[in-house]
Amino acid sequence: MLRTVANIIAAIAVMFLAFLGMVKVGGWYLDAEERQVRDGVKDPRTAILPVIDVIR
Repeated sequence: MLRTVANIIAAIAVMFLAFLGMVKVGGWYLDAEERQVRDGVKDPRTAILPVIDVIR
């Protein structure tokens, strides 16, 4: 019984950490995307988020 509860808690912890990892990586990717558009590496038309003030 105790082992089953521990396995369930461990599974929930792993899913939570995986979700946090996806959020962190997604935020990093979108942050890097804005920098790439501003540096001219990426085309602003293909950006996921609108980048404001690209052309100066």
